[in-house]
Amino acid sequence: MEVGGTLAAWSLPILCVLSAIAIEWKWKYPHVHFSDFFRADLFNLGIMVCGAAIIVVPLGWMIAIPAGAIGMGIRAIASEESRAMWPQRWQARSVLVIAIVVGVLLSGFGGVSKPTGAAEWGTPLVTENTDAPPWPASEQHIWMDGSTILVVNHVRIPGTLSAIGSASMVLWYLESSGTDEQRLKQAIEQLDGIGFRSEWFSLETTATGLTHDYNGQDLSYTLKNIEIDGNKIAEMVSVAMGMWGGEVLLLTIIKPIDLMSDFLPFESDPYASDYVIPWLEAQ
Repeated sequence: MEVGGTLAAWSLPILCVLSAIAIEWKWKYPHVHFSDFFRADLFNLGIMVCGAAIIVVPLGWMIAIPAGAIGMGIRAIASEESRAMWPQRWQARSVLVIAIVVGVLLSGFGGVSKPTGAAEWGTPLVTENTDAPPWPASEQHIWMDGSTILVVNHVRIPGTLSAIGSASMVLWYLESSGTDEQRLKQAIEQLDGIGFRSEWFSLETTATGLTHDYNGQDLSYTLKNIEIDGNKIAEMVSVAMGMWGGEVLLLTIIKPIDLMSDFLPFESDPYASDYVIPWLEAQ
């Protein structure tokens, strides 16, 4: 776990909220003690409680913000006092929500740990990924084991500290956004002498949204075919592991089809356990 990135993911939204509260207090109510001003609006307290408890909330602020909005709506319906406060405080409360969003976005720049492979993989062939976007922060290393390509990514999930649900969310995002295909092409482009051009490749999903027990750890995984002009040339298994602190570790195993064999690449090891378990042991 990268400590700086973890602290940023937790502290930046809270610091942005506290700054917004302090600015309003200093600007409008300097004659009132700060603690009294803070307690006068329960919205402030609710935001800070969410910030303190965000470490155990699955998917962090991405769940906490809409859940909080629903809670406030229910309270406004049930409480006349709450309804009366909104016309007076809607601008200040909106600023706090914006402050959280800004803090969450900034936390995405927090660093990630260095990708680690199994000892038997040797030294990674590629440790730089110049095409990776700066947000959210990520690092990628690539190994070759015979004809098998192994790609390890460490990715920062903005505004998230809990490990619960983060891995499956990342795999869903990779699937729905087309990022997985982009990652494959980036990996191919960085491997010299592979004999193929990255734009020739496309992905066809055969299994997603599933989990498998890897030596006691239940991890989300996807299985995809790699195709050129509709012809399958390789299979790809991606496994994700969420870490406490807002980081997700991804391992992608790409195995080409052996035309001289009667078996598909992952037929004898459908979950790529031969690679995943040593990778887990190295973390």
